[in-house]
Amino acid sequence: MNINLSDYKLERIAPPQWQDYKLIRLEALKTNPELFGSSYAKEVLYSQDDWIALLENDARAIFALYHLDLLIGLSGVVLNRDNQSEAILISSFIKEAYRGRELSQLFFQARIEWARQKECAQVIVSHRAGNEASKAANQRCGFVYNYSKESLWPDGLLAEELMYCLSL
Repeated sequence: MNINLSDYKLERIAPPQWQDYKLIRLEALKTNPELFGSSYAKEVLYSQDDWIALLENDARAIFALYHLDLLIGLSGVVLNRDNQSEAILISSFIKEAYRGRELSQLFFQARIEWARQKECAQVIVSHRAGNEASKAANQRCGFVYNYSKESLWPDGLLAEELMYCLSL
């Protein structure tokens, strides 16, 4: 598929844009609950202050992806609380109509650049076993499989979580 990247815009979501963040985050949790470390039932109860606090936190960055003026995806990165030299990629979602266009590469580039600016030595990403799209996307960016562990996911299922690392 040939796409015109100039039709897409990726930007860090600022606190005044908290409603955009809430909208796309809740859509992501509703659309693919099995892929996230949280749940719609939990986050739908967040207050305006909760959403703003997530965006004000300097130890994280949330990015929004727009096609023309339509919000079509989000992704994030956080500093590891226990090891500030390590960034963890989180919360990637692209609306179904826009999947399969390798747009996730825009997310990877922005999050890796953020980690570099924070002087991180490595970036960690994981996915639930069977999420082949996530695996392909992270490996295109040079991530290397590290290990797997059993994780209890918010949908109540125990499933393997595959961990990958990229040295910066």
